Amino acid sequence: MDENQLNILFSNGILVDSSIKEIKIADLDGLISTLKNKNINFLDVDTFHELYDGEVVSDSGIEIIKNYGGEISESKPPNWVNYFNDRFNRLKNILMSKDRNGLMSLSNIKNLPQSSDVKTIVIVSSVSISPVKKYTIMDIEDNTGSYKAIITNSNQEILEDQVILLSGRKYNDAIFVKDITFPDIQMKEKVKQDIDDSFVLFLSDIHIGSKLFVDGAFERFIKWINGELPEYSSIAKLVKFIVFNGDLIDGIGVYPDQEKELEIKDLKGQYDRLYEFLDRIPKNIKLILSQGNHDATHIAEPQPKLDKNFAESLYRLKNAVFLSNPYQVNLIVGKSKTSLLSYHGFSITYYANKIPKYSKMDAEDIENIMKIHLKSRHIAPSHGSVQLMPLPRDYLVIDETPDIYATGHIHKTLASIYKGTVLINSSCWQYQTSYQKKYGMVPDVAKIPVVNLRDKSFQILDFLGDKVQIYKKGLKEA
Repeated sequence: MDENQLNILFSNGILVDSSIKEIKIADLDGLISTLKNKNINFLDVDTFHELYDGEVVSDSGIEIIKNYGGEISESKPPNWVNYFNDRFNRLKNILMSKDRNGLMSLSNIKNLPQSSDVKTIVIVSSVSISPVKKYTIMDIEDNTGSYKAIITNSNQEILEDQVILLSGRKYNDAIFVKDITFPDIQMKEKVKQDIDDSFVLFLSDIHIGSKLFVDGAFERFIKWINGELPEYSSIAKLVKFIVFNGDLIDGIGVYPDQEKELEIKDLKGQYDRLYEFLDRIPKNIKLILSQGNHDATHIAEPQPKLDKNFAESLYRLKNAVFLSNPYQVNLIVGKSKTSLLSYHGFSITYYANKIPKYSKMDAEDIENIMKIHLKSRHIAPSHGSVQLMPLPRDYLVIDETPDIYATGHIHKTLASIYKGTVLINSSCWQYQTSYQKKYGMVPDVAKIPVVNLRDKSFQILDFLGDKVQIYKKGLKEA
């Protein structure tokens, strides 16, 4: 509240708790009238949330860059052809913006004489390693045909269905590769925005409805965001956005014998319980909600926004925005914009299983897989890494370089940086399940990555103990 609003409240005999001073109210007269009718002369944040039904004024906003609207498509061969053509052509354009001189199609390369220097943009259809000399052998394609490429000495990770630029020499009906260029993101310079400190929080994998949900820690978070806890309260009062990145509920029938670990055994009831928590968050903070594989939606990606039939209560949140998985938005504070790419992260598991050195799925492994996404300019580059719908447009392509790339799903915590883009993986709010124990997965619980939109600095807060603390594991200096 500004000083004028505070003075008006005081003049009407209403005292104000410090927890509400950061909130700006559009309909102040309506609030005062409600307070007088109920004989309330002291206003704290809980009373405000209970009584106020008007608009909260904020200097922050959300501008949508990319969001899947829910269109559907049948799994027919022509649709798959159109889908991969869209992916290939968009990534090809990104590569051509880096280097377009001397590019050739594969059909033209086939007609060149031996030992010709060549350069081409292709999609990788298969990758294998020669057992004798450890060469990498690739089957490659473009819109004109297919060919082979051989890499004799490379430490680059090449994945099926990546779109890459190859340069090398034609020999024995193959391209012997000298250099590989990935679409990769652009370097983001570290620039301080002309705004005061403003924070965005990242939560995912809350798993409301599970008996293993850490309700005490989540309650601690709710109290903290309302200014009721002293630790790092300077951050809490400057939070502008909270990103909820999928698996908001535990769902039903997601893994074997899950029902034995469920506290709430219907989907609507799980979302209703989440609403009870989120409705207590100050209304001047924008909530961005998307979904994951445990939520009430189809598992094929992209996933549409939460279904009102199940999450009806959440749609009563006036400060909530519901978006698809994935999505990209600009977070606006004053005149500044920070681009956020958010993806629940289902494909991370695929690459952790496919690439042996990332099988531990610790923070460093997740960081490297997220870098693969950004280098490929695609959040699930290999067909089969996630279930897909063959839409006319591939929503998993990363068209614009984000300032922040946020994922979840793995139940680990990470805050790092790659080429100026902040990498965030959110922890979970659920203790180890029987399914996770079977596979040796030990979750990070109740950790919240925090990014300052002024300068993209970051830290991780730990809500699991008696006091809010800084969590060092999974944190790399910005």
